[in-house]
Amino acid sequence: MIYLTNDALDQAVYFELRGRESRKQGSSAEQLYFGLLGNGIHEVAVTLKSLRGSVEVVFGRSDLFNFVEEDVLRRMLGEAVKTETVH
Repeated sequence: MIYLTNDALDQAVYFELRGRESRKQGSSAEQLYFGLLGNGIHEVAVTLKSLRGSVEVVFGRSDLFNFVEEDVLRRMLGEAVKTETVH
């Protein structure tokens, strides 16, 4: 589990990795990460796709985003994947 930040109610916001998979795409490999993003009350499924230095963060709608900015979490999750904090 990776601690990311605190929400508006000072609850910890975390990412819990549930799975990882590699896919071959031509001469490069795409890394897929699956997990949950939450604050202990609200959770949302997350998929991160990493290919050639770029990261795509995909998640659905959640009440979590009433307490913390969605764009901030996208940036933090992208940085965690780029720096290989996610194992």
